[in-house]
Amino acid sequence: MNKQNFFDLNFDQLKNFLIEKVEVDEKKAKMRAQQMFNAVYKKNIKKFDELTTFGLELRDKIKDLISLEKPKIIDIQKSKDGTIKFLLELKDKRNVESVLIPDKSQSRYTICLSVSVGCYLSCEFCATAQISKKLVRNLTPGEIISQIILCKDYIDDWSTQKKITNQVLMGEGSPFLNLDNVKVAIDNSKNKDGLEYGRTRITVSTVGVGIKKDNMDAIEWAAKELDVYLAWSLHSSIPKHRSKIMPINEKYSINSLVPQLKKYYDKTKLPIFIEWICLEENMTEEHANELVKIMKKVPSKLNLIEFNPLANKSFKPASQDNIDKFSKIIQDNGFLSLFRRSRGRDINASCGSLANKKGIGNG
Repeated sequence: MNKQNFFDLNFDQLKNFLIEKVEVDEKKAKMRAQQMFNAVYKKNIKKFDELTTFGLELRDKIKDLISLEKPKIIDIQKSKDGTIKFLLELKDKRNVESVLIPDKSQSRYTICLSVSVGCYLSCEFCATAQISKKLVRNLTPGEIISQIILCKDYIDDWSTQKKITNQVLMGEGSPFLNLDNVKVAIDNSKNKDGLEYGRTRITVSTVGVGIKKDNMDAIEWAAKELDVYLAWSLHSSIPKHRSKIMPINEKYSINSLVPQLKKYYDKTKLPIFIEWICLEENMTEEHANELVKIMKKVPSKLNLIEFNPLANKSFKPASQDNIDKFSKIIQDNGFLSLFRRSRGRDINASCGSLANKKGIGNG
């Protein structure tokens, strides 16, 4: 019999599972779910034998029906700048990567999470898309949140003062093409009995996929159901150029996405992070002026990202002089512009570099 993976369930789903499958009294199900969440996500128990708040008979029943199985770490690489990259093996032997990015003090980390094996969006500057050329499969909620738990184990991050202070869903894959599973993982990250991350400690990225979800635009749905920071991978403000480097723009144009992003801000009151890879060809005055027009419509902040040529050697990184000029135009118009240096370049862990050649096509 296949067991239910604990990490695939959010709190309400676990409570219902306990009632329907474990036959826990409905009046006690919420308390039991809280105890289980607290034991796994706070106390880091590894097996249900450690669930001492439960009687032996109930523990045995839970062991028969629920699994605490997680992916396996099969390789760890450490960068000279302190970045740590993990290669994980999933149950079906496929592989994904996660990255821990340290702050300047090297005592706090941001974790970069993957949401799928492979990606079919074909963004020309992204190594994942260039190598995989296809979506092999989406990750389950448990495979997403287990990345956090495995990394917390590695750096011993189980005290009340978190070492991993921020999460970004910006690794392999597109979160908006895996929204149901991403929602469960975020639910468990935010839950006070779960990993207990605040809404402003989690950022979900999107290239701007304008699909419908529950009769709403997906971005509007995400504002209601995820309620975390949203990062828009824009990278070009000129439609013809954006279509060249991001083919998805042909289907979901900048103009069609701007009203949805405004709605996201109106609902959450969280500014949109605009992600912009610094290429020689998109760090121009024309691009900057067009970007200003977009930022005037959508409350936002600009993240300029250093380009790593690993993804596509036909692109050239922008010069620091052009980056400075571009940034000045944005700032002179009253908007925040931050430049992010690549981290973990020596281990292919920087933005757009999670190419994971191992395991993309397994099975």
